[in-house]
Amino acid sequence: MLNQPDGLVMSSVAILCDWQNVRGTHAQLRCLMTFACLRGTIAFKRAYAHWRREQAQWEEVFDDLEFECINTPSSKRKKNNADHKLIAHCRQQILPRPDIKTVILLSGDGDFKGLVRDLQAKGKEVIVIAQCLKKTSRKLRQAADEFHLWQQLC
Repeated sequence: MLNQPDGLVMSSVAILCDWQNVRGTHAQLRCLMTFACLRGTIAFKRAYAHWRREQAQWEEVFDDLEFECINTPSSKRKKNNADHKLIAHCRQQILPRPDIKTVILLSGDGDFKGLVRDLQAKGKEVIVIAQCLKKTSRKLRQAADEFHLWQQLC
């Protein structure tokens, strides 16, 4: 946590983006950054996708926003590879960090429900942002401390 000049303490925020599950526009990503900054100091930003299959512009957009882009090749054998890597990295690098109080997860995938519960058990607030209500797991929405759709951020 960081001390602010006026004595307020700002907590840190982590942003984890399952880009294979939640797509947005450049403007929506900028709105996400503003939304996250209102929650605290952004200390961790990762975007997961099979970047070699994505249009090069998207990796550049994330890079411009200082996200670490994690390449997660997928195949029939490695289905949900992005989910597995995101969950593993979060458990290894976010769960142990007491300074990170808020985790913003961009996904609608029900595979993340267990991760949300683990983060909450460590005292972290979890905010889920999804692209479409119809394609978002009801269990994930219910598990989150807050739920938003992309279009609600801008």
